[in-house]
Amino acid sequence: MTAPIDSPGNPHRPDLAGTPQPPDTVTDAMRRLREMASSENTRAAHLADWTIYTRWCDATGHAPIPTTADQLAWFLTEKSTEIRPDGRWAYAPSTLSRWVSTINKMHSLAGHPKPGAHEAVRDLLRGLRRSRATPPARRTPLLTDDVRTIVGDMRTHASTWADRVAERRDTALLLLGLAGALRRSELTALQLADVVPHRADGLYVHIRRSKTDRNAAGRTVTLPYGTDPRTCPVCAYRRWREILDLWDTDGRSAVRDALTEPDTPTEEHCCRGLAAGVPTDGQRPLFRPVHHTGAIGPDALSGQSVHSMIQRRARRAGFSPELVATLGGHSLRAGFVTQAVRGGATTQTIMTQTGHADERMVALYSRHHAGLVGNAVTSLGL
Repeated sequence: MTAPIDSPGNPHRPDLAGTPQPPDTVTDAMRRLREMASSENTRAAHLADWTIYTRWCDATGHAPIPTTADQLAWFLTEKSTEIRPDGRWAYAPSTLSRWVSTINKMHSLAGHPKPGAHEAVRDLLRGLRRSRATPPARRTPLLTDDVRTIVGDMRTHASTWADRVAERRDTALLLLGLAGALRRSELTALQLADVVPHRADGLYVHIRRSKTDRNAAGRTVTLPYGTDPRTCPVCAYRRWREILDLWDTDGRSAVRDALTEPDTPTEEHCCRGLAAGVPTDGQRPLFRPVHHTGAIGPDALSGQSVHSMIQRRARRAGFSPELVATLGGHSLRAGFVTQAVRGGATTQTIMTQTGHADERMVALYSRHHAGLVGNAVTSLGL
């Protein structure tokens, strides 16, 4: 068996003879630090991309490392022509570009030149992007009235105690997501310790890590008390936390007894008097799966479950199938920005909540969903 490259016995080891080598403990620590340079999701994506490429190499009789520019161009060209059963292209240009990035990274880690840096490969990708140029798919924002409609429908049709468990979770998720301008990954990552009640302000929600926060510096968003009890984020949080804590401490029978009778009409706030401070068992996920029997799972809700829940709830609330198809987890974050722009909020105050670092992202929402705000066309007297 050939000695691994990190092994002193490897004759192809790039180090000069006699150069002191780090001990195994340091080598392991270096490897772990390199792995921590990217998120778990990024590492999983790299593994999936690399698996696709190595399988193609096995099928065509190529070695995945080292790869030539011609070999990579062959792979990309062949994959770019694959068609789905519905007639659409199987892979978008962005997917092919991501594969090239992964292949480049694997070569770099192995000490080989990056095949994707060759001009022939770069020209091929540019040609694909030009030939497949299509507008990006954007999620339709859910505005405050939309969420109010969905929440009202959920509460009206929650006929069993199990339905009421799901309603409380989904109401809390929708309202915290909208008020906090949260991504679905940020919602699913929330733990109990991340949400801290504040007597004057409402809720302080700590986002440990986000899509653009590569160093996991974290940030805190504030969710205020709402004027309408039906859409008050703090009320929704309290209603869900009561059931979540009851399930974890006393089990199914206690939750069933608490929710056997329908909730009283939501005409009064229940958000005052929340205890401040971090719970002792704060590592529990805030949003967890709810089975149709009313059972609450122990693990965090998945991002896909958030996406499916929003579409399912909107469909049941009477939204058209065409609109439902454009909704998803990002509809809550997009809804915050759009509603805030329509309400006259400035870009800077919007960015305070969303965490955007680029004003152009806020302007993008304005152009697509609030095109008449601040637009001189309204002064033409048409």
